[in-house]
Amino acid sequence: MGVIINNQNTKNLGFALKGRPNIPSANKRYESTEVEGRDGSLTRFIGYEDLKFSLTFNVLFQSDIKQKLREIKGVLAQAGTLSFDDSPNFYYKIKQAQISETESVIKASGVFSVDFVAEPFEYQKTSSTAYTTKPISLTNQTTAEALPIIKITGTGTVVLNINGTGITLTGLTSSITLDSELQEAYTGLTTNMNASMNGNFPVLKIGSNSITWTGTVTKVEIDPKWRWLT
Repeated sequence: MGVIINNQNTKNLGFALKGRPNIPSANKRYESTEVEGRDGSLTRFIGYEDLKFSLTFNVLFQSDIKQKLREIKGVLAQAGTLSFDDSPNFYYKIKQAQISETESVIKASGVFSVDFVAEPFEYQKTSSTAYTTKPISLTNQTTAEALPIIKITGTGTVVLNINGTGITLTGLTSSITLDSELQEAYTGLTTNMNASMNGNFPVLKIGSNSITWTGTVTKVEIDPKWRWLT
């Protein structure tokens, strides 16, 4: 099995996975509040902890292992996504990657481990689909709510309605993009349009989702960004 970091297979970069990976499930986070006169505490689910796991690799080219380690550390320092070549359509979003062994140990054995910290989801590779008629029906068949990217092409004031909740968009002259993960509204690559949005960023719940709108809209493009609990 191969590991793909930032769309590059590590076998082509000089290091290969040793054994099969053991990816744990993300731990839930809870908030507990003690209430006087009540037996037990009030407990509220507040999200998931970061996903932490380790992978062990073999160095494939050991003629100049010191130089190869420099290159490997450079790859890991830039790690943003990680997937396995037996499931190429799913990936993890990496926050940190750190080699655990010392250089002398690696030079002696040719083996090293990397400790990863990732978002607590396995993401599915998706792409944007354009819609010109309403309503739109999207089914989230995953195990987690999705935070989509939605681009609305239109003018004036538009109300985007998702599952009965409206988002008001004002002053549109061409298009606006709502990025629910980044919590940013923008047009083009750099023009901030948060002030043109009134409401919460879209969420696609598990199951059926209905999307419609009012106002002058010529096209709505949706990248659902499906994700699964680990």
